[in-house]
Amino acid sequence: MQRIKHPQKLGERFDEADRHELSLIVLFEGWLEDLTRLHTSAAAHLGSHDWEFVVVDKPVDDESSEKIASLERVVHLPLREPVGFGAGRNIGLRQASGRIACVVDTSVELTGDIVTPLASRLDDPSVGLVGRWGVSTDHGFHFEESDGPEVDGVEAYFMAMRRADLPRVGLFDPKFKWYRNADLDFSFRVRDAGMKTIVDHALPLERHEHRQWESTPEAEREELSRKNFFRFRDHWSERPDLFIRLRT
Repeated sequence: MQRIKHPQKLGERFDEADRHELSLIVLFEGWLEDLTRLHTSAAAHLGSHDWEFVVVDKPVDDESSEKIASLERVVHLPLREPVGFGAGRNIGLRQASGRIACVVDTSVELTGDIVTPLASRLDDPSVGLVGRWGVSTDHGFHFEESDGPEVDGVEAYFMAMRRADLPRVGLFDPKFKWYRNADLDFSFRVRDAGMKTIVDHALPLERHEHRQWESTPEAEREELSRKNFFRFRDHWSERPDLFIRLRT
């Protein structure tokens, strides 16, 4: 299998017309059965819509890559070298061509049509990011799950946005190698661009075990999360106007 040595040379499609209604953008880091479950659920529930499955494939093993390449509606991006969370998600966002770009974790499963409710939410130009799960804070240091609908951070298990907004919002900070708190940082980018970040608990989605979290030693994942949080604070601690409950 020919793997991509220099993903930056793939360019980006932000100036191209939409080719699909929805792009599901996945970073594959192992656990093929989880990715297959996600894809199977999309095929079962999105039959009336035009969608694509964009998989940024870190070099796990050739057998998994070959199975991914055979999936229906897949845009397969098999990399030669590993990438972190932020850089990997950005590769997928740059290559997506759906009107709605949806970053989704392989721990998630669709249980119904997501395109119709997402399109309705994103038809509102004041809304820039829609998720199923989100967090908020009272003081800027500790974030807790929030019923929303407006939240400080849409969690990266599922984040949907208009692809057309990405040039002005920007992408994920590629220095976030680990996933935790990278979604907070991106959510603040959306609000800094003047749009709301919201959650919709009616979205037909189910979350399963997050394999990367469970397979990472506790001390390591806490250290990685802590470093990411400090990076997030470095970016946004001087912007209390962007914290939902800290606005004056």
